[in-house]
Amino acid sequence: MIQANIIADAIARSLKPLLPVLGDEAVSEIMVNPGGAVFVERAGKVVDTGLRLAEHEIQIAIQAIAKQVRKDAIASSADAIVDATLDGMRFAGAIAPTAPDGSTFSIRKHLPPDKRPTLEQLVAREMLTKAQADKVTELFIRQGKNLLVAGGTSSGKTTLANAFLGKVPPHERVITIEDARELNITVPNHVAWVANHQAGLTARLLVKLAMRFRPDRLILGETRGDDTYDLIRAMNSGHDGTLTTVHANGAEDALDAIEILFQQSLPPGAQFDARTTRRYLAKTIHLVVYAKKHARMLTNHEVGIERRVEQICLVKGVDEHGQYVLEEV
Repeated sequence: MIQANIIADAIARSLKPLLPVLGDEAVSEIMVNPGGAVFVERAGKVVDTGLRLAEHEIQIAIQAIAKQVRKDAIASSADAIVDATLDGMRFAGAIAPTAPDGSTFSIRKHLPPDKRPTLEQLVAREMLTKAQADKVTELFIRQGKNLLVAGGTSSGKTTLANAFLGKVPPHERVITIEDARELNITVPNHVAWVANHQAGLTARLLVKLAMRFRPDRLILGETRGDDTYDLIRAMNSGHDGTLTTVHANGAEDALDAIEILFQQSLPPGAQFDARTTRRYLAKTIHLVVYAKKHARMLTNHEVGIERRVEQICLVKGVDEHGQYVLEEV
């Protein structure tokens, strides 16, 4: 077993050219492409930094991080990929044969918890309007509606979820379950859990455990698969004001995605037909907020990134044709 300090030194050596952007709080994404070109998203702009990494530097970083998560990413493996969380960053990398044009990786950085934007700051940035923010606060916080935050990759789902959770009153008990520590919960009665799939500690197991910890609100950072059935059961068993996120391209698509994940996560022998599943989900998920990432060309040939809330929908039920009935608010 390689010692952690040896791994850390290997990462530091191989990523030394990236230290300036790693330390830049305005940088949210670092993208190292095959051939070594380094692009970043900084303050909503995607730019070529002019930095270049050598192939061996990229490979050393991927190998070192693979060792840290107890997974070899070697050139002879059929799926030479790494997906890991390190010190508040998400690292994803690939080498040959998966990446035939050259090794590549991407790092998603997260702001320190005390510097993540509040709901008021997101309104000021025009990610959503004050009316939208007030509506979600009323429904999710005061009325205890179960909330599904949806969007594509890097659309601002976690940023929105974190901002909404900033409105949870201090007397409530909150349990959070995440793959990586991204949420900043400020209430004093808070228990945070992080899943460890390499050790077999899945989100599904943690959702079940959470039911024995008397949560007022159960927060699952992202619904991915086998945890969905247990999460929906928890949401439908008196735990109001539950929140999770899902990858989707719209409010209705988000419910379809949850439906598929729910069916895939059913216990052995359990069966729900499509209509029953939809009725059950419509009674359980009350509110969907959908955010989308937009790219726009700037005058200096840079690409600007904007993230906006596109839909806020109440889930009213299922119609006679088995379709979800949504009311935009």
